[in-house]
Amino acid sequence: MRPTLLTSAAATLGLLAGLCGLAAAPATAVTPAPAVTTAHAATTVAATAAVPRPDHVVVVVFENTSEGSIIGSPDAPYFNQLANSGANFTNAFAIEHPSQPNYLDLFSGSNQGVTDDSCPHTFSSDNEAAQLIAKGLTFTGYSETLPSAGSTVCTAGTSGYARKHNPWVNFTNVPAADNQPFSAFPTDFTKLPTVSWVVPNLCNDMHDCSTATGDSWLQAHLDAYVQWAKTHNSLLITTFDEDDSSTSANQIATIFDGQPVKVGTYTEHVDHFGVLRTIEDMYGLPYAGAAANATSITDAWTGSAPGGSVTVANPGSQTGTVGTAASLQVSATDTAGGTLSYSATGLPAGLGINAGTGLISGTPTTAGTAAVTVTATDSTGPSGSASFSWQVNPAGGGGCTAAQLLGNPGFETGSAAPWTASSGVIDNSSNEAAHGGSWKAWLDGYGSAHSDTLSQTVTVPAGCTKATLTYWLHVDTAETGSTAYDKLTLTANGTTVASYSNVDAASGYTQRTVNLAAYVGKSVTLKFTGTEDSSQQTSFVIDDAALNVG
Repeated sequence: MRPTLLTSAAATLGLLAGLCGLAAAPATAVTPAPAVTTAHAATTVAATAAVPRPDHVVVVVFENTSEGSIIGSPDAPYFNQLANSGANFTNAFAIEHPSQPNYLDLFSGSNQGVTDDSCPHTFSSDNEAAQLIAKGLTFTGYSETLPSAGSTVCTAGTSGYARKHNPWVNFTNVPAADNQPFSAFPTDFTKLPTVSWVVPNLCNDMHDCSTATGDSWLQAHLDAYVQWAKTHNSLLITTFDEDDSSTSANQIATIFDGQPVKVGTYTEHVDHFGVLRTIEDMYGLPYAGAAANATSITDAWTGSAPGGSVTVANPGSQTGTVGTAASLQVSATDTAGGTLSYSATGLPAGLGINAGTGLISGTPTTAGTAAVTVTATDSTGPSGSASFSWQVNPAGGGGCTAAQLLGNPGFETGSAAPWTASSGVIDNSSNEAAHGGSWKAWLDGYGSAHSDTLSQTVTVPAGCTKATLTYWLHVDTAETGSTAYDKLTLTANGTTVASYSNVDAASGYTQRTVNLAAYVGKSVTLKFTGTEDSSQQTSFVIDDAALNVG
């Protein structure tokens, strides 16, 4: 079953409380309290000036260290390197004590009525992740030594994971799939979500170990991203939950690094609410909680393209024929003011893109379906991308060259394209193993009324005599008996060609085969639809699909 956020069942709360070594929290969700007011409360502003729109923002939160123990400290050489190469905010403050309320403040603009480090809690109020998702953008939280994707445990033995430092897991409007271990942080930074959080474990965040330990961890794990961000319109925000309580000021180090950042030292008042509002302004999001009355950071940017962006027009699915010249003009809208350059990945063999004009041209040499991504980058930093499929049919006017037509058949790109999938379906968690590689399509598995879909459209070349779809399917269920409660159907252009249910559950994968010869010479949309009833999970896991023609 997929990991789910904590329910309000008293028995479940009691069990989790026992695991955490804490008294059980109330069974009902906590009603958000007004934001805490301190001597450093955020001020009201009449209007917000423009801020940049980074392609990616990574927020890293460390623990319980004052600003004076970081900036200028010989124990924190990498932090100081970041401060010298980025925007160093010397008048930055946490909101309150202890740790957990500050994480909630930074994530949701409110401590949600929590004034201690107790666990667990459940909320449904507005927050940064829910806002991004509602806008069609993406969020993922990465916690070091989180036991598994979607885990809701309070602690994990001696691993150093602590849910009190992981605010997103408490919110029912943040999908469990967005709660990932840091081991899932991509090394291909283009695959990062719009905004992500990184939370080291209790040693590496300086809670239990030294400043030098945290400094070394930050350099080892995020310097590669920092260097990439400086040339890819992306941003690293490094901050702390609170100071070490040595003074009443609660002053912390806060540093911004990346291509949009204007290097310098900034003395204006900054706090968690203001950082949250700045991110919300970057993506045109509504303001959560006290962020509505906070001041966005507007002076720490290069100014070369304030608010500028690049949008690539998606040309839609393309088709071509082996041996026949093809061309496609990529078009983009650029408000950043610089010069555009173009690049592409996944083009069919024989095609290339002109970096200056965005014209894709050439003569395809190999039949099949390619998952193409084109990117336009402004010389000042912003970039935009569009993904689409490009099917190349065999040459011969009635002949047929054997080929596999599906794009991204094993989902190993880590994203859906050219498939179209429900949120969370393309998955690399360890809760359900892939048949091959790391990624698979996981439909349903929530144990509640739910439906997921996965589809792709391809054209089966005329002249072929056979078209065979194969895929590996694993059905895992908590249902018992011989009644089909939860179902998976496969349709071709709306006609059901295969169906399965919880009754088909088995311990491993089974390869399934569907004859699609009736669709030779036609465009066909293959669509998997998984539907669960209101109780007992059933997971339908699909991997390593192929549509072979000949």
